[in-house]
Amino acid sequence: MRKAWKITIIAGAAAVVIVTGMSMAFNFIMDKEWTEQRAAVLTAYEKTILTKADKVERFVAEKPYTVITGEDKIGQPVYVWVGQDEIHTEMGSAGIDAEQAESKVKAAHPEAKVLRTTTGIRNGQLVWEVFYKLKPEGKVEQHFYDYYAFKDGQPIDTLRLTIQ
Repeated sequence: MRKAWKITIIAGAAAVVIVTGMSMAFNFIMDKEWTEQRAAVLTAYEKTILTKADKVERFVAEKPYTVITGEDKIGQPVYVWVGQDEIHTEMGSAGIDAEQAESKVKAAHPEAKVLRTTTGIRNGQLVWEVFYKLKPEGKVEQHFYDYYAFKDGQPIDTLRLTIQ
């Protein structure tokens, strides 16, 4: 009985040390990204009409952007793209929203499973990026990026990821 207690206590202590170490490693790895996101949100608060940030994401194409989805002082949706040397703001009413971009993918591919939808700037144009996966009959699962114009939802491009 005494030996079982010792083993339990040692195993519990080891589990606590492992979980604490993994948590510290995760925080160390993510600290730079979180710092950049906080700085981008503060810049957006100072230089745009954004008063509330709801979602902060990274978008990387030709240049990296921090994309902030939020609201202005009267609660209207606002999108802010903060780049290294630029900042761009659009009202949500100036373009389509994430659900409309996703519905365009679903209309073309009803069996698609949307994994992520975000706004971005690609080739100097405001876009919606919809990342999704498909498993065509008898084929291996494939992943795609569809790009739609932010303003009117017109399709721009589709990229298929391949493993070869």
